[in-house]
Amino acid sequence: MKLSTTLTAIALATASALVVAQEEPTNSLTDQSKVVDTQSSHDHESEHNESDHSESDHSDEAGLIELSADAMKIAGVEVNVLTHQGLPATVSAPGEIILDQYASADVTPLIDAVVIKRHAQLGDEVTIGQSLVTLASVEVAEAQGDYRLAANEWNRVKKLGKSTVGAQRYTKAQVSFEQARLTLSAYGLDDKQIQALAGRDLTGSLGQFDLVAPVAGTVLQDSFRLGERVEAGRQLFLIADESRVWVQANLSPVQAKGIEVGSVASVNLGEHWHNGKVIQKHHMLDEHTRTIPVRIAIEPGKEHHHAGEFVQVAIAVDAENAGGTASTFVVTESALMQDDQGSWTVFVEVKEGHFQQVPITRGASRGGQIAISGFAEGTRVVTSGAFYLAAELAKSGFDIHNH
Repeated sequence: MKLSTTLTAIALATASALVVAQEEPTNSLTDQSKVVDTQSSHDHESEHNESDHSESDHSDEAGLIELSADAMKIAGVEVNVLTHQGLPATVSAPGEIILDQYASADVTPLIDAVVIKRHAQLGDEVTIGQSLVTLASVEVAEAQGDYRLAANEWNRVKKLGKSTVGAQRYTKAQVSFEQARLTLSAYGLDDKQIQALAGRDLTGSLGQFDLVAPVAGTVLQDSFRLGERVEAGRQLFLIADESRVWVQANLSPVQAKGIEVGSVASVNLGEHWHNGKVIQKHHMLDEHTRTIPVRIAIEPGKEHHHAGEFVQVAIAVDAENAGGTASTFVVTESALMQDDQGSWTVFVEVKEGHFQQVPITRGASRGGQIAISGFAEGTRVVTSGAFYLAAELAKSGFDIHNH
């Protein structure tokens, strides 16, 4: 009887332990990454192994950071294979951030008008076609009336047909309608506003119209007041996508000689270098500075930079014998991390999803590209997301100098 009771209790305890183990969460980024110090995990085993299984047998695996594919994606970890290459010859120069002219627009009235109502203000994010300001004009009121009359006549004539009303009246009605529509378009009304006029009650709104956003972006300027009379062509709003900017560098003729549209460039924004390329190069000297302006487009980033900021640029020179370095291994600045003792390191993928911090010798650098040595060709090195791996290693308290 006692034996049966004991067996039953053991079975229940075992089942409970299995249920608890199955309920452990495994979906968070922290749970998908772990630092494996195999030296510690084998301490007990090494006490019973023979002398040929010494501590150094596991040194290559000590301090591994293991990441799942999902964790690598979330952390932004990217890996590239090292190949021999040379640091390109570059031209370094100061630059200035300017708005991407293909992603910005001035909003101006095309006719003298009075400001009735504001719909957007400085700092607002706006979308294409969004109403920005309501204006009123006597000329627009006349054009709206002409359009209503012409639209009514054209609709009536179309319904009756050319054979009934005659070719002359049919053509005249059609031309009058198109002329009235084009007049409103020339005054700044978009198609949506024009189409709405045909069935809209104009009482109280005759002469009023909206200026809408031609591009999506941030309102950077809005220099007007309610009730103000504004002239045709005056800038009321400046709208730009601040994630898309250009950098303009003014180069001497000697510096610009080996640079062409498409040349690779790097731009130092704050503390980081960003990749870019030359998109425009002027063919004439600026008459005031006697320099050649070169414009660089940089890859959009999360951070916004404002027009007028000064930066440093480095542009690769596409010319033979221009002073490039000898063949070496090159990584981006973001691949390098410093350990607790100030030594430079990179993270190497020793096997899929397993990363190890390795000391390196840092060489010359140009425009965010840095020469390193101490590896074999084909080594897989983390070029993006190294900061996250360093943080994971720091949390574990692992020190590469002690292993």
